Amino acid sequence: MTWLRNWSRTGDPRVHLLCLAPAGGAAHLYRRWPGLLPAEVGVVAVELPGHGSRMAEPPCTDLAELVGGGLYDEVTALLDRPLVVFGHSMGAVVGFELCQALRRRRDWRAAGFVAAGCEAPSLLHTRDYASKMTDDGVVRFLDDAGGTPAAVMANPAFLDVLRPLLRADLGMLRARTHRPDPALDCPVRVYLGATDATIDPAKAGQWRIEGDDDYAEHVFPGGHFFTQEAEAIVLARLRHDIRALTGPAVAA
Repeated sequence: MTWLRNWSRTGDPRVHLLCLAPAGGAAHLYRRWPGLLPAEVGVVAVELPGHGSRMAEPPCTDLAELVGGGLYDEVTALLDRPLVVFGHSMGAVVGFELCQALRRRRDWRAAGFVAAGCEAPSLLHTRDYASKMTDDGVVRFLDDAGGTPAAVMANPAFLDVLRPLLRADLGMLRARTHRPDPALDCPVRVYLGATDATIDPAKAGQWRIEGDDDYAEHVFPGGHFFTQEAEAIVLARLRHDIRALTGPAVAA
Protein backbone atom coordinates (compact mmCIF):
# COMPACT_ATOMS: atom_id res chain seq x y z
CA MET A 1 0.00 0.00 0.00
CA THR A 2 1.16 3.55 -0.76
CA TRP A 3 -1.41 5.71 1.03
CA LEU A 4 -2.34 3.53 3.99
CA ARG A 5 -0.38 2.16 6.94
CA ASN A 6 -2.25 -0.86 8.30
CA TRP A 7 -1.28 -1.51 11.90
CA SER A 8 -4.17 -3.83 12.75
CA ARG A 9 -3.32 -6.48 15.34
CA THR A 10 -5.31 -9.11 13.48
CA GLY A 11 -5.70 -9.91 9.83
CA ASP A 12 -9.48 -10.04 10.22
CA PRO A 13 -10.64 -7.09 12.36
CA ARG A 14 -14.36 -6.60 12.99
CA VAL A 15 -14.13 -2.84 12.42
CA HIS A 16 -11.68 -0.52 10.66
CA LEU A 17 -10.64 2.83 12.12
CA LEU A 18 -9.22 5.14 9.46
CA CYS A 19 -7.02 7.87 10.99
CA LEU A 20 -6.00 11.12 9.29
CA ALA A 21 -3.36 13.46 10.73
CA PRO A 22 -3.39 17.25 11.14
CA ALA A 23 -1.47 19.65 8.89
CA GLY A 24 2.23 18.80 8.87
CA GLY A 25 1.52 15.52 10.66
CA ALA A 26 2.07 11.94 9.57
CA ALA A 27 0.65 8.46 10.00
CA HIS A 28 3.05 7.64 12.85
CA LEU A 29 0.97 9.86 15.16
CA TYR A 30 -1.39 6.86 15.40
CA ARG A 31 1.24 4.13 15.71
CA ARG A 32 0.48 3.49 19.40
CA TRP A 33 -3.29 3.30 18.98
CA PRO A 34 -3.59 -0.39 18.00
CA GLY A 35 -2.16 -1.33 21.40
CA LEU A 36 -4.60 0.98 23.19
CA LEU A 37 -7.75 -0.21 21.40
CA PRO A 38 -9.34 -3.67 21.27
CA ALA A 39 -7.70 -6.06 18.81
CA GLU A 40 -10.95 -6.29 16.83
CA VAL A 41 -10.49 -2.62 15.84
CA GLY A 42 -8.15 -2.52 12.88
CA VAL A 43 -6.20 0.76 12.94
CA VAL A 44 -5.27 2.11 9.50
CA ALA A 45 -3.57 5.51 9.12
CA VAL A 46 -3.30 7.69 6.02
CA GLU A 47 0.17 8.77 4.89
CA LEU A 48 -0.07 11.75 2.55
CA PRO A 49 2.63 12.55 -0.03
CA GLY A 50 5.37 14.71 1.48
CA HIS A 51 4.58 13.51 5.01
CA GLY A 52 6.31 10.95 7.21
CA SER A 53 7.61 7.98 5.25
CA ARG A 54 6.65 9.74 1.99
CA MET A 55 8.69 12.86 2.70
CA ALA A 56 10.66 12.51 -0.54
CA GLU A 57 7.47 13.03 -2.57
CA PRO A 58 6.01 16.46 -3.35
CA PRO A 59 2.98 17.23 -1.15
CA CYS A 60 -0.49 17.45 -2.64
CA THR A 61 -1.87 20.92 -3.29
CA ASP A 62 -5.30 19.97 -4.66
CA LEU A 63 -7.71 18.40 -2.17
CA ALA A 64 -10.10 17.04 -4.81
CA GLU A 65 -7.20 15.34 -6.58
CA LEU A 66 -5.93 13.96 -3.29
CA VAL A 67 -9.19 12.25 -2.29
CA GLY A 68 -10.19 11.19 -5.79
CA GLY A 69 -7.15 9.14 -6.75
CA GLY A 70 -4.91 6.63 -5.01
CA LEU A 71 -6.25 7.31 -1.53
CA TYR A 72 -9.81 6.65 -2.68
CA ASP A 73 -8.77 3.42 -4.39
CA GLU A 74 -6.95 2.04 -1.34
CA VAL A 75 -9.70 2.96 1.11
CA THR A 76 -12.28 1.04 -0.92
CA ALA A 77 -10.51 -2.15 0.22
CA LEU A 78 -11.61 -1.34 3.79
CA LEU A 79 -15.30 -1.07 3.00
CA ASP A 80 -16.09 -4.76 3.43
CA ARG A 81 -16.75 -4.11 7.14
CA PRO A 82 -17.81 -1.12 9.28
CA LEU A 83 -15.43 1.84 8.92
CA VAL A 84 -15.13 4.68 11.43
CA VAL A 85 -13.22 7.73 10.19
CA PHE A 86 -11.14 9.77 12.66
CA GLY A 87 -9.67 13.03 11.39
CA HIS A 88 -7.71 15.57 13.42
CA SER A 89 -7.78 19.20 12.24
CA MET A 90 -6.81 19.13 8.53
CA GLY A 91 -7.28 15.36 8.72
CA ALA A 92 -10.98 15.90 9.48
CA VAL A 93 -11.34 17.98 6.33
CA VAL A 94 -9.56 15.37 4.20
CA GLY A 95 -11.65 12.63 5.81
CA PHE A 96 -14.85 14.59 5.18
CA GLU A 97 -14.01 15.08 1.49
CA LEU A 98 -13.07 11.40 1.18
CA CYS A 99 -16.39 10.30 2.70
CA GLN A 100 -18.24 12.64 0.36
CA ALA A 101 -16.42 11.15 -2.64
CA LEU A 102 -17.25 7.62 -1.48
CA ARG A 103 -20.89 8.57 -1.04
CA ARG A 104 -21.13 10.18 -4.49
CA ARG A 105 -19.45 7.30 -6.31
CA ARG A 106 -20.50 4.28 -4.24
CA ASP A 107 -23.52 5.44 -2.20
CA TRP A 108 -21.49 4.50 0.89
CA ARG A 109 -21.78 5.87 4.43
CA ALA A 110 -19.31 5.58 7.28
CA ALA A 111 -20.30 3.79 10.47
CA GLY A 112 -19.25 7.01 12.19
CA PHE A 113 -17.18 10.14 11.68
CA VAL A 114 -15.03 11.68 14.42
CA ALA A 115 -13.82 15.26 13.84
CA ALA A 116 -11.11 16.25 16.33
CA GLY A 117 -9.99 19.85 16.73
CA CYS A 118 -11.71 21.08 13.58
CA GLU A 119 -14.43 23.58 12.77
CA ALA A 120 -17.25 22.50 10.46
CA PRO A 121 -16.22 22.20 6.79
CA SER A 122 -18.96 24.57 5.64
CA LEU A 123 -17.31 27.37 7.68
CA LEU A 124 -13.63 26.84 6.90
CA HIS A 125 -13.68 29.40 4.08
CA THR A 126 -13.81 32.09 6.79
CA ARG A 127 -10.44 31.09 8.27
CA ASP A 128 -7.30 33.12 7.56
CA TYR A 129 -4.83 30.74 5.95
CA ALA A 130 -2.76 33.30 4.03
CA SER A 131 -1.15 34.90 7.10
CA LYS A 132 -0.03 31.48 8.35
CA MET A 133 1.90 30.62 5.18
CA THR A 134 4.79 33.08 5.58
CA ASP A 135 7.96 32.06 7.45
CA ASP A 136 6.83 33.96 10.54
CA GLY A 137 3.27 32.79 10.04
CA VAL A 138 4.30 29.14 10.24
CA VAL A 139 6.02 29.80 13.57
CA ARG A 140 2.93 31.61 14.88
CA PHE A 141 0.75 28.77 13.66
CA LEU A 142 2.86 26.25 15.58
CA ASP A 143 2.93 28.47 18.67
CA ASP A 144 -0.85 28.87 18.62
CA ALA A 145 -1.42 25.16 18.15
CA GLY A 146 1.06 24.19 20.87
CA GLY A 147 2.37 20.65 21.21
CA THR A 148 5.80 21.37 19.68
CA PRO A 149 8.63 21.47 22.27
CA ALA A 150 10.49 24.79 22.53
CA ALA A 151 13.80 23.10 21.72
CA VAL A 152 12.34 21.78 18.49
CA MET A 153 10.83 25.15 17.61
CA ALA A 154 14.28 26.70 18.05
CA ASN A 155 15.85 24.22 15.62
CA PRO A 156 16.29 25.90 12.20
CA ALA A 157 16.67 22.53 10.45
CA PHE A 158 13.26 21.41 11.78
CA LEU A 159 11.60 24.62 10.63
CA ASP A 160 13.27 24.40 7.22
CA VAL A 161 11.63 21.00 6.73
CA LEU A 162 8.27 21.90 8.19
CA ARG A 163 7.68 25.31 6.58
CA PRO A 164 7.17 24.12 2.99
CA LEU A 165 5.04 21.19 4.15
CA LEU A 166 2.74 23.38 6.25
CA ARG A 167 2.52 25.91 3.43
CA ALA A 168 1.39 23.15 1.09
CA ASP A 169 -1.15 21.79 3.58
CA LEU A 170 -2.59 25.18 4.47
CA GLY A 171 -2.57 26.21 0.83
CA MET A 172 -4.60 23.11 -0.02
CA LEU A 173 -7.18 24.07 2.61
CA ARG A 174 -7.19 27.67 1.42
CA ALA A 175 -7.91 26.61 -2.16
CA ARG A 176 -10.65 24.17 -1.15
CA THR A 177 -14.14 24.89 -2.44
CA HIS A 178 -16.95 23.61 -0.26
CA ARG A 179 -19.38 21.55 -2.35
CA PRO A 180 -23.11 21.74 -1.63
CA ASP A 181 -23.28 17.95 -1.34
CA PRO A 182 -25.75 16.13 0.89
CA ALA A 183 -24.69 15.60 4.50
CA LEU A 184 -22.56 12.60 5.42
CA ASP A 185 -25.74 11.04 6.84
CA CYS A 186 -23.87 9.07 9.50
CA PRO A 187 -23.28 9.51 13.23
CA VAL A 188 -20.84 12.35 13.98
CA ARG A 189 -18.71 12.93 17.05
CA VAL A 190 -16.74 16.12 17.68
CA TYR A 191 -13.71 15.99 19.99
CA LEU A 192 -12.25 19.27 21.28
CA GLY A 193 -9.35 20.33 23.49
CA ALA A 194 -10.48 22.38 26.49
CA THR A 195 -7.73 24.99 25.98
CA ASP A 196 -7.51 24.90 22.17
CA ALA A 197 -7.36 28.59 21.22
CA THR A 198 -7.32 27.79 17.49
CA ILE A 199 -10.93 26.52 17.41
CA ASP A 200 -14.25 28.28 17.92
CA PRO A 201 -16.42 25.68 19.69
CA ALA A 202 -19.59 27.16 18.18
CA LYS A 203 -18.17 26.70 14.68
CA ALA A 204 -17.03 23.19 15.55
CA GLY A 205 -20.59 22.50 16.68
CA GLN A 206 -21.81 23.05 13.13
CA TRP A 207 -20.54 19.55 12.31
CA ARG A 208 -23.99 18.60 13.61
CA ILE A 209 -25.57 19.42 10.23
CA GLU A 210 -23.23 17.02 8.41
CA GLY A 211 -24.46 13.89 10.17
CA ASP A 212 -27.68 12.13 10.98
CA ASP A 213 -29.53 12.63 14.27
CA ASP A 214 -26.78 10.80 16.21
CA TYR A 215 -24.44 13.62 17.24
CA ALA A 216 -22.31 14.32 20.32
CA GLU A 217 -19.43 16.54 21.42
CA HIS A 218 -16.72 15.69 23.94
CA VAL A 219 -14.14 18.01 25.49
CA PHE A 220 -10.75 16.73 26.68
CA PRO A 221 -7.89 18.23 28.69
CA GLY A 222 -5.28 19.95 26.54
CA GLY A 223 -4.92 22.26 23.57
CA HIS A 224 -5.03 21.63 19.85
CA PHE A 225 -2.99 18.44 20.22
CA PHE A 226 -5.13 17.03 23.02
CA THR A 227 -5.10 13.65 21.27
CA GLN A 228 -1.46 13.32 22.34
CA GLU A 229 -1.70 15.29 25.60
CA ALA A 230 -4.66 13.26 26.91
CA GLU A 231 -4.18 10.13 24.83
CA ALA A 232 -5.48 7.63 27.38
CA ILE A 233 -8.67 9.63 27.99
CA VAL A 234 -9.25 10.21 24.27
CA LEU A 235 -8.74 6.53 23.44
CA ALA A 236 -11.11 5.43 26.21
CA ARG A 237 -13.78 7.71 24.73
CA LEU A 238 -13.01 6.57 21.20
CA ARG A 239 -13.26 2.93 22.21
CA HIS A 240 -16.68 3.60 23.74
CA ASP A 241 -17.84 5.51 20.66
CA ILE A 242 -16.65 2.86 18.21
CA ARG A 243 -18.53 0.20 20.14
CA ALA A 244 -21.68 2.36 20.24
CA LEU A 245 -21.44 3.04 16.51
CA THR A 246 -20.67 -0.50 15.37
CA GLY A 247 -22.34 -2.72 17.94
CA PRO A 248 -21.11 -5.46 20.30
CA ALA A 249 -18.43 -6.65 17.87
CA VAL A 250 -16.04 -4.43 19.84
CA ALA A 251 -15.25 -5.32 23.44
CA ALA A 252 -16.53 -2.99 26.13
